[in-house]
Amino acid sequence: MEPYPQPREIVRKGNFPYIFKIKKDYKCPYETGWVLEKPFIAKWLEISTTGRITVKAHENGYAWDGCTPKWSVLNLFIFGTPDGHVDHRTMKPYTYRASLVHDALYQYLDTVPVTKDQIDRLFLEMLGDFKLRKIYYYAVKWFGGRGVVQRGV
Repeated sequence: MEPYPQPREIVRKGNFPYIFKIKKDYKCPYETGWVLEKPFIAKWLEISTTGRITVKAHENGYAWDGCTPKWSVLNLFIFGTPDGHVDHRTMKPYTYRASLVHDALYQYLDTVPVTKDQIDRLFLEMLGDFKLRKIYYYAVKWFGGRGVVQRGV
């Protein structure tokens, strides 16, 4: 069996809080339309040959910071990109699921077999009716993953 692709090394300087955590695997309900020659299987992420995405929680859960950047100020409050108010349909912030999937995919941006553009477009689609969706989309499109060379596509 091949070894898992490793998450890319991200140097985080300062106090960047993880504010969300899933305790069980998240199977993304969105049809990506991605067709892969073989499934992408890594420790925290799986993409089937039909493009079905699963973010894996394992025994300790999967944590992420929502929409970035964010900083904790003296451990009293968090300053940074808002995740939107709570959506009454899901009882989670509007960007919760979109940021989860986007962060997991970006964690493997250098090896995942889909393009950054495909990942960013899925983020936009997953934001649904969030009013600031296009601003958030252009922010990740222009500033997300800068300097990462994609070898998986």
